Amino acid sequence: MNESPLSPSAPTTGKPTRCRFTQAYKRQVVEQSLQPGTSAAQVAREHNINGNLLHTWRWHYRSGLLGQSSADGTTALIPVQLASATSSELTPSGAERLLSIRCGELHITLQGEIDPVTLKTVLASLLA
Repeated sequence: MNESPLSPSAPTTGKPTRCRFTQAYKRQVVEQSLQPGTSAAQVAREHNINGNLLHTWRWHYRSGLLGQSSADGTTALIPVQLASATSSELTPSGAERLLSIRCGELHITLQGEIDPVTLKTVLASLLA
């Protein structure tokens, strides 16, 4: 049986039902619509979906609600906000280092010498 991106929510009867699309299919369509020079409306027409639905999927994609982005396994990006520091706020050499990470309701603080491998592990678990 061919695997379809559609997963009907109910057996076919005489009544129309809502189409259910897999997250993988949504990511594929969104990533296609985000290619440079591509029209979102054209991509929606090619996939027989409403343009507003595609724009909703794009919002979900950018918000991380469609799971890991891209099928090639590259890491998804998360938004980062940098705070400006005045010269008096800069940490002098030899002082204790502090890294604070906020992701939604989660707040993680790392103190001392920060190992890149540990930092990578923490960030990977946040994205999972």
